Amino acid sequence: MRGQSVMPYGLRPMDWDDLDQVASMEKEAFPTLWPPTSYRREMKNKLAEYTVCVQDGEYVTVENKSGKRRLFGLLGRRRGEPTVLHRQMLVGFVGLWFMAGEAHIVAVAVRESYRRRGLGELLLIGAIEMGLRRGQEVVTLEARVSNEAAKALYAKYGFKEVGLRRGYYSDNNEDALIMSTDKLTSEPFQAIFTERREAFNERYGEADRLYM
Repeated sequence: MRGQSVMPYGLRPMDWDDLDQVASMEKEAFPTLWPPTSYRREMKNKLAEYTVCVQDGEYVTVENKSGKRRLFGLLGRRRGEPTVLHRQMLVGFVGLWFMAGEAHIVAVAVRESYRRRGLGELLLIGAIEMGLRRGQEVVTLEARVSNEAAKALYAKYGFKEVGLRRGYYSDNNEDALIMSTDKLTSEPFQAIFTERREAFNERYGEADRLYM
């Protein structure tokens, strides 16, 4: 893929008709997570924002959720509205909560069959861009202490270890590292981020990002 100008994947905001696909990806990536995330609640959370990664030219059939959010679901769908939709296939997602100047990554996942294609890195770039767009000071996250690949990726983008949450993961009582960027608008961070993003685009191609 090196040297291509356009990446065959893109990022866009999550919407109601994506919820089943996102829940399926969460179950695959985090099989021991309980209870599962209520993405219907997250869609109504003004402090949360989710972005999905789509594959160009690949579509799936999903249930039309639009009628379920209209007037508490009592009115149903409009006459003639389809019960199923053909939607772009989702191959990953990232979720953030925005609190007190901090964009906190609460979840990031890529379908197992689509890993090692740069999509996790693309989603991280998207999360940082979303934090900048929202005027946040820093981006933070938790990472398993044993997840060397994830920690290396975060360090590559300027995240530093700033704390530890003991027994954070309920499946095996593993500790979590708290990692944070420097101030997003600082010259040192901007230099790192610009360099890493340009290197990513050179390697994989530039992805469409509809939140920009």
